[in-house]
Amino acid sequence: MVLRPGASGSYDLSLVFGDGRVVGPVSARLRTVRPAAGSIVAALPVVSSSDSRVYFLDGDTDVRFLARDGSQGAAARVPGGLHTESAFAVSADDRRLAVATLDASADPATMRLSVEDLAGGGEHVDLPAPTDSVLWPVGWHAGQLVVAVGSAPTRNVADNPYGTFGGYRLLDPATGARLATIDCDPAGALTPAGTACLGGSPALAVTDFSGRAHSFDLGPGASAVVSAAESPDGDLVAICCISQQLQLWDLTTDTVRGLGPADGTAYGWVDATHLLVGDAAGLRGTLLDVRTGSAVTVAAWGRVVARMPGGL
Repeated sequence: MVLRPGASGSYDLSLVFGDGRVVGPVSARLRTVRPAAGSIVAALPVVSSSDSRVYFLDGDTDVRFLARDGSQGAAARVPGGLHTESAFAVSADDRRLAVATLDASADPATMRLSVEDLAGGGEHVDLPAPTDSVLWPVGWHAGQLVVAVGSAPTRNVADNPYGTFGGYRLLDPATGARLATIDCDPAGALTPAGTACLGGSPALAVTDFSGRAHSFDLGPGASAVVSAAESPDGDLVAICCISQQLQLWDLTTDTVRGLGPADGTAYGWVDATHLLVGDAAGLRGTLLDVRTGSAVTVAAWGRVVARMPGGL
């Protein structure tokens, strides 16, 4: 799923599949939130994906969906307005909706976190708000809620589609109890295999909620790495941009090879073997099969912000 700026006050979303098929784009309105003086403009994500749909925020309060077959519809409403905004995550089976609402009418902002049935009319659970950080939902992992970790001044991170460099927590959706943590500067979209991490020593690693960790020493070129993304199956990590090259770290062999010239443009995984890479002009995307080297131009471009199926 790729996101790009649209006409004034809007953004566009498209679904890109491994065979080159594109569904969309669909357009949605940007938020109108304006924090009080002294507060920080938030950068909470506006999309979530299940196994069959992508959900997106249209304006301040309306959550809509785009399905694999191109059908669209209304899904839910979340709190929002001039001083309030919400982030949300829909479970892989389209049944549950987690919502974090930040009220920026005062400084510091306040946060509420809850879980309810997506269809409405069912159980609504308010989870305890953390006192040490700000959390917002980004997905679901084996029935548990995944939240990003940050704070009001630091929710706008260029290489992370969820706006965090504080990592993730796995929470019990019934009690809010912390079950696991990914404590790193995460890069790229989170996947069932975990996430790539930047800025450590060595500079590149992968980790997940089970505690798995694997790192790679990139040598003198490590400082040139500005972005990375782990494939959904955990076998590969795309890296940019040592020697102006997009490169591929194969975790099964612990080797790195080049994929071609790169200039830091957006890229991300469509599935375990296909990487969607934008061009420098921001006009098109290239779907690259990293196993065979074949490439197909697709009528979609922008930032890869999620994948389908959406379970983490």
